[in-house]
Amino acid sequence: MNLTKYITKSCVVTDLESATKADALKELTHLLFEKRRLKDVGPALDQIMAREVTESTGIGNGVAVPHARVPGLKSLVCAVGRKTDGLDFMAVDRKPVHLVFLICYPPVEQTIYLNFVATVAKLLGDDEHLQGMMTTDGAEEMFALLEEASQTFTDRHENPGEAVAADPSLANVKDTHADMILLARLQLCSEMLASARSGKKNITERMDNIRSLVDPRILKHYDRLLKGRPPALVPVEGDTCQGCFMKLATKFVQEVRLDPNHIHMCTNCSRFIYVV
Repeated sequence: MNLTKYITKSCVVTDLESATKADALKELTHLLFEKRRLKDVGPALDQIMAREVTESTGIGNGVAVPHARVPGLKSLVCAVGRKTDGLDFMAVDRKPVHLVFLICYPPVEQTIYLNFVATVAKLLGDDEHLQGMMTTDGAEEMFALLEEASQTFTDRHENPGEAVAADPSLANVKDTHADMILLARLQLCSEMLASARSGKKNITERMDNIRSLVDPRILKHYDRLLKGRPPALVPVEGDTCQGCFMKLATKFVQEVRLDPNHIHMCTNCSRFIYVV
């Protein structure tokens, strides 16, 4: 997805004033409120802080994605902050965090949130994009870089058939992290199709293209879940599956987080789970 659909230039900070994780989270949450992207600071900040106490949202490579599910929001919003010196986020790779994407989203946009985080992780997993984000001079330049990079990524994946032709490594997708991103994209398209008043043919064609790239065994389980107990793909927050709302063993959740080479399912409801 194009990240800048959910980010405004006024919510990009290239030099965070905060010296600690807690203060950085407050700074970015208040920024969303000041720019009228949030109606209230308290509920969002409480969730974000509670989430960090339970588990860090530092996903590695100098990036963190703190987040809160906020009732009443019309759509996902995000503030982006850069700290050149780095912040101690207790990230999964134990390295300082330099880029913070603070995300607030309504409960009905869980899949959009997953796609957003997956796109951030994919884009900034590229050293060129990461260095670009770290060396841009101002908010406008950083916004432009995000817009260009995420649009290029979107164009490449909007038509998977073209992507396969351009990149043979995608012709036979076996990387499970890629499958998870594809499932999130597929689930988002299903939600779009259910509410669409027009353009249903294009959405259906896009879904068919995505399905062609997913491992058939994974797709079979996905279809079974979507038919019987949607959504099929859900996040884990605070050790709790957001599909069945059952608490999972902390050790298992940690294994899921540290093992991106396998697809994991909730031990209670068998939904695909994604930990950030």
